[in-house]
Amino acid sequence: MIKPQLPLQLKTSESAGFSEFIGHKNVVNNLRNYADLPAFCYLWGAACSGKSHLLSAYSQNRLHNGDSGVLFSAAVLKETDLSELLQPQGSFVAFDDLQLLAGHAVGERHLFNVFNLCRAQHISLMVASRIAPRHSDWQLPDLRSRLQSGLTLELSVLKGEQAMTLLKRQFEIQGIPSDESVFHYIASHHATDFASLNELLQKLSALSLRDKRKITVPYVKHVIAEK
Repeated sequence: MIKPQLPLQLKTSESAGFSEFIGHKNVVNNLRNYADLPAFCYLWGAACSGKSHLLSAYSQNRLHNGDSGVLFSAAVLKETDLSELLQPQGSFVAFDDLQLLAGHAVGERHLFNVFNLCRAQHISLMVASRIAPRHSDWQLPDLRSRLQSGLTLELSVLKGEQAMTLLKRQFEIQGIPSDESVFHYIASHHATDFASLNELLQKLSALSLRDKRKITVPYVKHVIAEK
């Protein structure tokens, strides 16, 4: 898939598979059935909407099925033209955080080159971004046209019950002891979109470690009140 002088690739995570993803069933089903997808797909949504998780799951699924491919942070394209390094026999290339290239002249040109290589060599190209393919931040007209040429899949940030379920799972993954009463309190006294919940989780994790405190309802109440 690649020549020896390759920039650092992102690793897929076993804990970030399709079965661990909550919500957006239609998007998940599309990515699971990758053989039915067009050659280019643009996955986008706000922070904490699950883009990186799904990009990892997509890559992991293809690799497990015997395909060859690579997953990168798009930031690498700011300095490296990967079209000169990728081998033509690969099955797919995936880029996370594509928004990092918007408005960056060199990065956009390198992405354009990769897009053309993938199209010419029949390599699937999957990208994830915080901004839409039509966003005005994209400066290179030919690139903007190409970004709009494939299948666009939009993710929204989870809210309510689904977001709380994801919060509980994050507590488990991070090994943070908790009680069901803690989640009941959070659901009743805090915004329940996952972006806000994730911010609270990071704050609770850091402060409880600093204060050597267990995460209880009184402690959560104290941390929320600090805002």
